[in-house]
Amino acid sequence: MIPEPKDATHLDDGNVSMQEKQSVPTLELQNLNDDDIKKERRLTRRIDLRLLPILSALYTMCLIDRTNIGAARISGIDQDLELTVGSRVSIALLVFYIGYVIMELPSNILIKKLGAANWLSGLGLCWGVVTLAIGFSKNWITLTVLRVLLGICEAGVFPGCVYLVSSWYRVREIQKRLAVLFLSASFISSFSNILAYGFIHISAHPFTAGWRWIFIVEGAITSAIGLFSWFVIVDFPGSPRNTFLSAEEKATVESRLVQERGTSEGEKVTWKVIRETVTDWRVWSLSFMYNTGSVGIYAFLFFLPIILQDSLGFSQQLAFLLSAPPAAFAVIFAFVVSYFADRMRLRGPFMFLAAVVGIVGLCMIGFLQNPVPRYIGAFLGQAGTNALVVTGLAWGQNNDAPDYVPGIIATMVMFLATAILAPVTSFFMRRSNQKADAGLITIEGAVGFRYTW
Repeated sequence: MIPEPKDATHLDDGNVSMQEKQSVPTLELQNLNDDDIKKERRLTRRIDLRLLPILSALYTMCLIDRTNIGAARISGIDQDLELTVGSRVSIALLVFYIGYVIMELPSNILIKKLGAANWLSGLGLCWGVVTLAIGFSKNWITLTVLRVLLGICEAGVFPGCVYLVSSWYRVREIQKRLAVLFLSASFISSFSNILAYGFIHISAHPFTAGWRWIFIVEGAITSAIGLFSWFVIVDFPGSPRNTFLSAEEKATVESRLVQERGTSEGEKVTWKVIRETVTDWRVWSLSFMYNTGSVGIYAFLFFLPIILQDSLGFSQQLAFLLSAPPAAFAVIFAFVVSYFADRMRLRGPFMFLAAVVGIVGLCMIGFLQNPVPRYIGAFLGQAGTNALVVTGLAWGQNNDAPDYVPGIIATMVMFLATAILAPVTSFFMRRSNQKADAGLITIEGAVGFRYTW
């Protein structure tokens, strides 16, 4: 094990200066004996157990609270808040991303200033309260405003978790950890529909007014986890708050990071950095691939219960229950992909594999008639989208600068592009609907069909 250097400053914000990095000895795996390798593996397992479960719990509730409106829609919220009028549903779903876009970039600046435990636990408490408040909404405007606040509070969670995980592990170790973080949350959140089915029965009228209890109970759970997480989340490796590691172990972790990152100074956010980032085709390529997976993830989380009930003809109870198995399969598939991607130190071929699997699944859902193969398509579709997200995320993190500025900016740019494309697309779809209403055109060759804009 490496003793703590006397002149080294801890990596309490994930970065060190040139002089500080040169003062920390490097840890060369090829020079370690078997005992040292075993000690390092034990240390890594200790970090895993302290870091990953609590971050996974927070991100699980993050996914549940932003997507539970799908379960609420088949439990009475559309009727209670008159969401079926015009495009109110689309608006309520879209506005979440306004706050998300605004706060995503500042979040990783704030996490370094405030500390990971303070920032992430504070966010958990705040969005938990907002989720709980949605359960008391009296009209669709209140719901919409609260969804904006939810986006603001949740924006810092995933980038903060990714930044913290990436600050503790080697490049070859990152994808498996990110897979644990993302896939465990995705898997558990898929069962939220089953839990929601239980929560709605707290109401005397579960199928018309039970939706409120989904938000009330899940918001209370999130708030409790947010408070608890402050006592569990570890800050960056060199922080004095991390008392679960000895000084010797902290030095070992820091040495691992310096070996991975070299001696270059981390970039600061400047207009030059932003300009260079947004004009780099590789940034757009990685961002687009990651964003493709994200689109699929949210499509399944938001709409799979509705597809199962309205399109495939299953009952409400089965729509809740059958939304979980595809997510379970997706977790297994994506984690296998992550294991081999880390083992082989490759990303591109596995992104291609994930995309092909996802395309096959979506084609089965969209173009087949029999409910059984269409349901099987949901397994493949979710498997592909989950694998795309974790592989794309790891690919970007592996190639970012030490401050992860390019990755953060690239993600923000993709959200900005979506924020621009969404109203433009809505405008043209609405105009097509108006022409169809006037009898000037027929949309998609189907009389009476109208776009949801």
